[in-house]
Amino acid sequence: MITVGSSIDTLLFSLFLLVASLMALCEGRSVYIRNDLRNGDFISVHCQSEDKDLGVQGLNYQRELTFPIKAKIFKTTIYTCTLTWNGRLRRMDVFNSKWDGKLGKDLKWSIQDDRPCLLNFSTKKYDLCNYIYS
Repeated sequence: MITVGSSIDTLLFSLFLLVASLMALCEGRSVYIRNDLRNGDFISVHCQSEDKDLGVQGLNYQRELTFPIKAKIFKTTIYTCTLTWNGRLRRMDVFNSKWDGKLGKDLKWSIQDDRPCLLNFSTKKYDLCNYIYS
């Protein structure tokens, strides 16, 4: 026989596990941005989300910067970076919880002249290049 108290306890415990699982997907992850421009230009990088501004940082050739992801559970979190080199401004979303929240891994970007590429953890190469600057 099932009692009302045990059903509520089971429901609350299940809800707790769901929330903990969602939080685990978003915590402990980072975004990496690497300067892989062909001519070795310096990149000025300014990244921010809706509620967090990471400030402007400089990125020398073949150097990398990193920042932790703080995604909200029930709200879409997007980190957008503005990249400037050779007097041109480019923008890109480096994290979008709608898509990237399901990956469960760090996001490692290679900034290249014509497009950004994401590290493919299977091949260990920056060969996921179906992204564009806006």
